[in-house]
Order: sequence, then structure tokens, then C-alpha cells
Amino acid sequence: MSNLTIFERDGTLWTDSREVAAMVDKQHKHLLADIRGYIAAMADSVEPKIRPNEFFIESTYTDTIGRALPCFLISKKGCEFVANKLTGQKGVLFTAAYVASFNDMEKHIRTGKALYP
Repeated sequence: MSNLTIFERDGTLWTDSREVAAMVDKQHKHLLADIRGYIAAMADSVEPKIRPNEFFIESTYTDTIGRALPCFLISKKGCEFVANKLTGQKGVLFTAAYVASFNDMEKHIRTGKALYP
């Protein structure tokens, strides 16, 4: 399992749902359906502290033939949420990878040092 690509947008660190799907060995369309279900459940909550956009942001990417297709930006909180739904070795490996990737990027932002020498 490799590191996730982490990027900053508006002061928050994110990764792409396509990478998460590949890391957890799930078809991207199935992860998209899962995330949409998580967002719907959060939106139905009466708990005011639950803000789906702190976990997942709907986005698009352009495929190799120029189509705009759906994806989600997933924050560290979102990765924690996805990992919590996984079991066994996939869950353990994904959790280790996202924690390392987000921590590496946070350190890079704080220190300005290269992520990987």
C-alpha cells in the first residue's frame, strides 16, 4: 500500500476518492455510493456539530477522454470515517497509510521541508 497524495485547499488537507478506492481495493463507483450514504446520514442528524463538508466535498475530475466525472475530496476526518467502516487487513493498512500521508503533509507545511528526501 502506498502513500496517498495529500493537497491543501482553503486551509484543509484533502485526498482524492479515486486514490482511496484503489487503496481499499474497492471500485470507485462503490466508494462514491458509500460516501453519498454517509453524507445523507450526517445531513439527517440533529447533531449540529456534524458537518459533512468537513469530511467529504463533492468534486469532479477529467478522465482520459475529456469527460467530467464525479469524485470526492476526502479530509483526514473523512479518511478516518472510511477506515472505521473497514475491517481486517484492508482497514489496518489503509489506516496506517492515511495517517502517515496526512502527518507527512502536516509536517511539510509546518517546516517547509521536502516530504521525501
